[in-house]
Amino acid sequence: MAKKGKDPRLGVTRTTKFEAKTKKGKRFLESRAAQQVEYVKRLLLLYGRKTSQTVKDVLVELKHMRDRMECTHLTRKNEKIVPFEIGGETSLEFLCGKTHSGCFVVGSHSKKRPNNLIFGRVYDEKVYDLLEMGVENFRKAVASEAKQVFSPKPCFAFAGEEFENDADFKQLKSVLLDSFRGRVVESINLKGVDRVIMCTPAPSSGQGEVAKKRVLLRHYAIKLKKSGTRVPRVELLDIGPSMDLCFRRSRAAPVDVEKEAVKKVDEAIKRKKVKNVSDDVMDGTVGRIWLKPQDINAVPLKKPKGKKSRPVDA
Repeated sequence: MAKKGKDPRLGVTRTTKFEAKTKKGKRFLESRAAQQVEYVKRLLLLYGRKTSQTVKDVLVELKHMRDRMECTHLTRKNEKIVPFEIGGETSLEFLCGKTHSGCFVVGSHSKKRPNNLIFGRVYDEKVYDLLEMGVENFRKAVASEAKQVFSPKPCFAFAGEEFENDADFKQLKSVLLDSFRGRVVESINLKGVDRVIMCTPAPSSGQGEVAKKRVLLRHYAIKLKKSGTRVPRVELLDIGPSMDLCFRRSRAAPVDVEKEAVKKVDEAIKRKKVKNVSDDVMDGTVGRIWLKPQDINAVPLKKPKGKKSRPVDA
């Protein structure tokens, strides 16, 4: 039998499923439910059972590359967070729900998997998918350039047909875009596009089954130079961090969950039904109103000037 507990502030009875008893509790549960369009997808950075100094430096650099107001960095070790093992996701899902984070990066280090990063996403307070990458040839950001203030939304460039054909590369592209997307905006000033994150596939090291697929991740600053014309000359300055990511393990989302997550709701269905208002293909939104019948003879009208009496000329 499920144990029940009640929160008097929200009026929510805690059983196997949450049930709202008040309007405040209903609004709270709706805010925690899955959304069709997430306004801000926060990023959670945390450590696993054991970490190395390289992993700590990588997570710090990822924190600086993302807007600090939309990123949470936890610096304590977490013994129970092992995403790829059964039952190792409970603590991770709890921390993501507590910090309202939709993406996470878990850093760990072991003899079998040195300098390990686990990228993942959360949907409906459950782990959606996982992607494990190894860090090689890591270089920190340039100290002089790191002090400059850059825009919180970076520009991403994915060079190579692997990001369109290979399943692992497609998953990495989707995870990176979700992790650094930030706030959803309709337009952006071109002067705010001042940095770009470049991802390029590298030749696999080894042969046969031992071959590893790698991605070269570089961070550049966009500099606009004078060119003598109205169009400036664009130069890329390597400001770091830079690293090579090699694929290790991955776990895709279940088919039914993925279908539900990417489902789009028609705006006509999503909008509440309004009385006497319809949508027309030609005219757009059309409304119908009701007016009380009017008696034209009783309407007070302005008298014409021609009927006014004029004084007779002397």
